[in-house]
Amino acid sequence: MKQKQPVDLKVLVIWLGLSLLLDTGISIIKYQPREIIITSFTVLLGCWLLSYLIIRKDKRRLLAGYVCNVSLVMTVAYIGLLTATLETLMPLIFSIVIILTGLLFLIFGGYALIIFFFWNARIVLKKESRTLGNMLTLLLGIAGICLILMQRFINQDHKVLAYLYSMFIAILVYFFFTFLTMLTSSILFNVIKPKFDKDYLIILGAGLLDGERVTPLLAGRVDAGIAFYHKQFLKTGKRAMLVMSGGQGSDEKIPESIAMRNYALSKGVADSDILLEDQSSTTLENLKFSKKILDSRSNGVRYQSAFVSNDYHIFRAGVFARLVGLNSDGIGSRTARYFLPNAFIREYIAMVLMYKKRHIAACLGVIIIAILFIIVDLNYVIR
Repeated sequence: MKQKQPVDLKVLVIWLGLSLLLDTGISIIKYQPREIIITSFTVLLGCWLLSYLIIRKDKRRLLAGYVCNVSLVMTVAYIGLLTATLETLMPLIFSIVIILTGLLFLIFGGYALIIFFFWNARIVLKKESRTLGNMLTLLLGIAGICLILMQRFINQDHKVLAYLYSMFIAILVYFFFTFLTMLTSSILFNVIKPKFDKDYLIILGAGLLDGERVTPLLAGRVDAGIAFYHKQFLKTGKRAMLVMSGGQGSDEKIPESIAMRNYALSKGVADSDILLEDQSSTTLENLKFSKKILDSRSNGVRYQSAFVSNDYHIFRAGVFARLVGLNSDGIGSRTARYFLPNAFIREYIAMVLMYKKRHIAACLGVIIIAILFIIVDLNYVIR
């Protein structure tokens, strides 16, 4: 049975770029005034160049996801402009797809999302324990139904309630767009793979099974680290050290790092290629304490490192790495698809709490604007 070949992202990007460039050239020749097309294309090119520079400098920032999203929106708008100026196939197909997708999303998007949340919750609750962290999609589905019911019961004659509801929706829209920013940032982190030049691979720990054996989730992390370790050696001849990072929890018989080492040894990794960090209890400490070990071993010589965690977790781990001053890339191990929505929502909540001050400020801004609208509207009614 033939394995399904993954889509080559570079080839796809080059094809789309050349198609846009060709259609832009045709449009410049045929369309008057040309300045509109030239200016729009220059702005679009500048946006993508800025995205590239930000990602290349440090993809561990939310700014990378934000600028990339802006560039995507501008690309869609530019394709619409090309469609208006000439009838070439590529922009016409793109425009039809975009318009139909947009209409379907506006009409059915909310309902489809609620159905998806309940469907995913059903699968998760069948396969995983019924903890709060595994019930997030269920809670969001219930919240979505409550919003629809609230909208139907709010009487437009009660303007204060209508404004309060609109204010709540505006806050939800704000968090929706911040979620998209983090989602794009996380996708970028997973798609752009680390170079095979690493001196150290830091594998982040997780809870143990029966207090002494790695769970399937943790085994996946170690496997991803070992796979990179072997690929790098085959491609470059450079052998990386595996840093098993994880302390001992109150319900664990041995430190997570010891269990991870035992698992790696069973997979054929030499003990001399394994380092242990057995004091950490959080992701931040994993990276902070591992950095201390690497710094002490390097004696001031610059080294290359990468950390290994689940694909949904590596962006936030990258943020922590930047906070502790560790110049490290991320390697993501695959997670069961049914588990991704809950896991990523948890990551998003954790990121919101990390930057809670800016989100509180944004919400307060929305609330103040809503209050001003209410005051102005009430004064108008009284007069």
